[in-house]
Amino acid sequence: MVSQLRTYGFINAKLRARISKIVTGDILERMIKASSVEEAFRLISDTSFDFAAEVYERTRDLKLVEREVLRKEIGLYLEVENYLKGDTGEFVRTLASRFEIDNLKNALRLFFSRVVRNRPVDELMPYLIREKILHTIAVDEIIGAGSIEEIVEILAETPYSETVKRHKDDVEKERSLFRLEIDLDKLYYQALIRDAKRLLPPDSRTALRLIGIEIDLQNIDRMIRFKTYYDLPIETVADLIIQGGVMLPPGSIRDVYQQQNPKSVLGDIVNRYYPELSGILSSQSSDAGARLLLIERILGEILLYEVRHILQGYPFTIGIILSYFELKSNEIRRVMAILNAKLYNLPEERIRAAL
Repeated sequence: MVSQLRTYGFINAKLRARISKIVTGDILERMIKASSVEEAFRLISDTSFDFAAEVYERTRDLKLVEREVLRKEIGLYLEVENYLKGDTGEFVRTLASRFEIDNLKNALRLFFSRVVRNRPVDELMPYLIREKILHTIAVDEIIGAGSIEEIVEILAETPYSETVKRHKDDVEKERSLFRLEIDLDKLYYQALIRDAKRLLPPDSRTALRLIGIEIDLQNIDRMIRFKTYYDLPIETVADLIIQGGVMLPPGSIRDVYQQQNPKSVLGDIVNRYYPELSGILSSQSSDAGARLLLIERILGEILLYEVRHILQGYPFTIGIILSYFELKSNEIRRVMAILNAKLYNLPEERIRAAL
């Protein structure tokens, strides 16, 4: 416990202070009711989003605002890593690799659009991150590459080269990034679980549980989408599932997916593990898009439930870091969703449903 206190004493105080300043439900509600996107920006001018209004005022481009918000979020991870040493610091570094992988996916999508679909991509290029996150990745070279083999060489000094190489045929012959993107996600979670297991027991247990729940929720979301939109065969789906969940064992994936209504597994999980959230399940809609938004809302609430549970426990564990990152990600998602909705003058009811 002395070691835990030494590791997390300072950072616990620092992050709890930041958590107390996260944009609250009251401000979000006022943003929803704002008469314009400019008014919504003014409502967060005294928060950690104070820079965002300046970016929007200067550029009138909400996508550039999103890019700057993403840069700030990446900076938070790298800042926290600097406070830590050894396996704990390495674990936070691996957490930050999610942003690098997402940025790589975006670059690959632009390459795919340009080379495979023969579509212009110049207007989309300014929105990618070009600064080094963890590894040097030449984003513009990837977008401008002539082939997937060239991209493999560009990524040679990164952990992603072999994964891209393995999916050469998918990209060139099947004209799809689908399996490549899923395997990049798998690569991230494999590294995260590996590094979580290297932590001291209290931290390892906390990290593996939260990672496992996140994997479960991603798998459920994917299965529902695969069934709703693509009706993929079970053999394909089983290969696309991420390993490492805690509530949904790999052996149950086949049974869950083959149910007539696979989203019922989400209701079973809520009723069993999170009865406090069961009221959300009562919402009904005949629209497939609205149902998926509801499912995503439930998945998000489950993660927030776990975060609140961690924050109520012993304070000097990796849980404070994981909780802060999750709460910050949720705050960013909600704020940006409202700003985008205000830009397009969406009705308040639709905005609330999306949150």
